[in-house]
Amino acid sequence: MNARPATANPDSWKDRLVILPFALFFILLNLLTLNLPFFWDKDILYSRIAHWLLENHFDTVLPDSLDPGYPPALGYLLAAAWKIFGVTLPVMHLLMLPFTLGVVWQTRLLLSQYLEARKLYPAMLLVMADTTFLAQTVVFSTDLVMLFFMLLALNSVMRNRRWLLMLAVTGLLFSHLRGLMVAATIGIFDLYRNACWNKPLAATRRLLPYLPGLVLFATWMVFHYLSKGWTGYHEASPWAPSYEMVDGAGFVRNCAIVLWRLVDFGHVFVWTVVVIGMYPLLRKRSPLKEPLASLLLLLGVSLLVTLPTMLLYRMLNGHRYLIPVYYFLSVLAGYLIYGTPGREKLKRVLAVVMLAGLLSGNFWVYPDTIAKGWDATLAHLPYHHLRQKMRHYIDQNHIPVDRTGSHIPNTSRIDNIELNGDQRAFPQADLSTQPYIFYSNVFNMFTDEEITELKRNWVVEQEYRCLQVRVTLYKNKKMILH
Repeated sequence: MNARPATANPDSWKDRLVILPFALFFILLNLLTLNLPFFWDKDILYSRIAHWLLENHFDTVLPDSLDPGYPPALGYLLAAAWKIFGVTLPVMHLLMLPFTLGVVWQTRLLLSQYLEARKLYPAMLLVMADTTFLAQTVVFSTDLVMLFFMLLALNSVMRNRRWLLMLAVTGLLFSHLRGLMVAATIGIFDLYRNACWNKPLAATRRLLPYLPGLVLFATWMVFHYLSKGWTGYHEASPWAPSYEMVDGAGFVRNCAIVLWRLVDFGHVFVWTVVVIGMYPLLRKRSPLKEPLASLLLLLGVSLLVTLPTMLLYRMLNGHRYLIPVYYFLSVLAGYLIYGTPGREKLKRVLAVVMLAGLLSGNFWVYPDTIAKGWDATLAHLPYHHLRQKMRHYIDQNHIPVDRTGSHIPNTSRIDNIELNGDQRAFPQADLSTQPYIFYSNVFNMFTDEEITELKRNWVVEQEYRCLQVRVTLYKNKKMILH
């Protein structure tokens, strides 16, 4: 493939300075959120894993209640960091910072393959403004780690650094089970970029760096199966409902949900930019040239490898499952705006619309009866303060935590969420037996019927609000505490 003559030099120190404002922003964001508790169920799971590892001297076999069925490498990394620096929330957040900065660095390397040096900053601004990516930088995120290794692998392919590719693929496979799908995307791109489709021997050579990671991953899975008798999940697994196959109606419902996820939280504006940018190119009906063909391939393959699990299973359709898709979509939009000639005034408008649209995604909040991807938007930030405020109210008024129902992500031990030593936990909500219910519009597990019942027949004991988030303590006056 011919290199574009006007592209930036990825090894130029002058061009590297473009990352400085982004690095400073994410460092500041990290410092401002150092004391945020663990948030979503997947984040709290890794807190529980790390606690268990510390208590059990880094045992290699997790109990079924904590075992995700794939290598929990990040849990071991968190436990090791806590062992060295202490069990605190800042340690957890600081552990995530290098991966965030790594994504920034790798994004510059990727865009420098396609764009002039003077276009790097505005293009990076569009890519870094992605709503879901921003949200993942303030939580404990396996998806952020996966995104870093994805970009490291992609840039290693583009710069023909095979040893680094081997390390990146290994990191991908041990960051998350979906790392397998991402590794497949990178492998397909590798074969395409190096024109190995019809050359079996050359293709085998190109894929050799993927082998060590796959062997290590397979070895771990075999060890796990021999130790536990299962891989992925089992019938008694807490995540078993997520892996239930859907029927025809469920498939149609999942199709609608995935379409919504693809445009949610401001991503509709990114798709709009891509459609407008691609229209004149497709109208010519001429073969797509590089690098546009490569970017469309990355977007298309990442969609193809992601969609089957999202469509066929009951609860595997969260926004964060689409992070690779969101990323390649934003890079494609950035290239169409800053890497193709003509229509400069329109492109400036499109850039502003895309940036404003993505940032607006952090304020998209739906009615209570519609489940939302709160871990995919910064809209959740006020929740942490409000939750602690409500918990203090409960303690000050001697309301028993064990008789105050709630739902995920508020039902783990308080210590697993806040790292404060409090071993109490709010039980799963049962409106027929519990006199108090700790509710928040951040919780997705309350059914429509429960929400209606609480609003109609229960009394608001206390409520706190900030921006679009609220936490409410409901009381059932018909029940008498003993």
